Amino acid sequence: MFQKSLIILSMSALTLLSGCASDPAWRKPGVSHEDAVSALSECKYQVGLNKVAKSEQNELVKSCMQAKGFRWRTN
Repeated sequence: MFQKSLIILSMSALTLLSGCASDPAWRKPGVSHEDAVSALSECKYQVGLNKVAKSEQNELVKSCMQAKGFRWRTN
């Protein structure tokens, strides 16, 4: 019984750790996570200023980030 619980605990920890390593995010070679977050915030702000429909905002933010050289990747 103890051995089975240990295996389940180990598998859960491994799943959790592997999930953290592959979180999708905007990435650009040589750019830190903090700078990527700043670029994303700037894109969201610019889209918000233009008062576009909510249904179009995500696509415009995506285009803005891609124009800055970022790509949506898992690692």
